[in-house]
Amino acid sequence: MTNNNSSRTLVNLLGIPSLLAIIYLGDSYSNIPIFSIFISIVLLLGALEVAPLTNSKNGEPVISVLLLFLALLQIGRIPGINWEIPIHILIIGLTFTAMALEIFRKKETPLLNISILVFSFVWLGLMLGSLSELRNLPDIGFKVTLAIFLSVWICDTGAFFFGKKFGKKKILPNVSPNKTWVGTIAGFFFSLVFLLIINRDGLFLDIFSTIDVIVLAIITGIFGQFGDWAESLLKREAGVKDSSNILAGHGGILDRFDSLTFAAPLALIYCTYFIKAG
Repeated sequence: MTNNNSSRTLVNLLGIPSLLAIIYLGDSYSNIPIFSIFISIVLLLGALEVAPLTNSKNGEPVISVLLLFLALLQIGRIPGINWEIPIHILIIGLTFTAMALEIFRKKETPLLNISILVFSFVWLGLMLGSLSELRNLPDIGFKVTLAIFLSVWICDTGAFFFGKKFGKKKILPNVSPNKTWVGTIAGFFFSLVFLLIINRDGLFLDIFSTIDVIVLAIITGIFGQFGDWAESLLKREAGVKDSSNILAGHGGILDRFDSLTFAAPLALIYCTYFIKAG
C-alpha cells in the first residue's frame, strides 16, 4: 500500500504540472501542435487498453486499424493542416475496413470485433478527442479547456473524499460499487462552486453568463461522472479493476480520462453553439 501511495504521489507531482503546461502551450507554441500531439498519444494509449476489456467475451478486434483511423482523425484537427477527412467518411472507412478484414480472419466473434472498433472510434476519437477542438476555440479555448480539466478533477476529489467519509447509500451498486449519493452530490457542488468563483474573478472575460457557468458545472459535475460510470460499466463486464497499470497507482489512461469522454464533447457543443466568441 505504501508503494502504491508513493507511486500515486509521484505521478501527481510530475503529471499535473506537465498537463497544465501542455494546456497552456496549446497548438500554437513555436508552430508545434503540442496539445493535439498530447491528446493523440492519450487516444492511442487508450485504444491499446480496449482489447483487454473484451477478452472475457472472446473479442479480438484489430486494434491497429483503430489506431490508423484515430491518427487520421487527429491529423485533421491540427491547426494549419489544410486537409480534413469528414467524420462520416472516416466512420464508413473504418467500418468497411473492419468488416473486410473479418471476412478473411475467420474469428468466432466478427460482429463483436467490428462493433468494438466502431464504438472505440466514437468513444475515444470523437468524444475524448474533441479536447483538441475545444482547446482551439477562438478566444476562449485555453480558459475553457483549463476550467473543464480543473472542474473535473475537483469533482472527482470532492466526490471521493465526501463519499468515503459520509457516503452510505450507493448510487449505482451494480456498476460502480464505491460511488455514493453523497459523493456524487458533493462532486457536482464543488464543480459548481469552483466555476462560479473563477467566473467571478473574470476568467471567462465576461463572455460567460451565470447560466453558462451553471451549464458547464452540470457538464463537468454531472455528465463527467456519467463518463466515469460508463467506463466502470465496461470494466465490470470485463471483470477488471483498472483498464491497465500504465499510470502507477492511478490505473490506465481510460481510468484517468473517463470523465472527459463525456464532459469534453458536451462542453465543445455548448461553447460552439451557445457561446459567442471569436
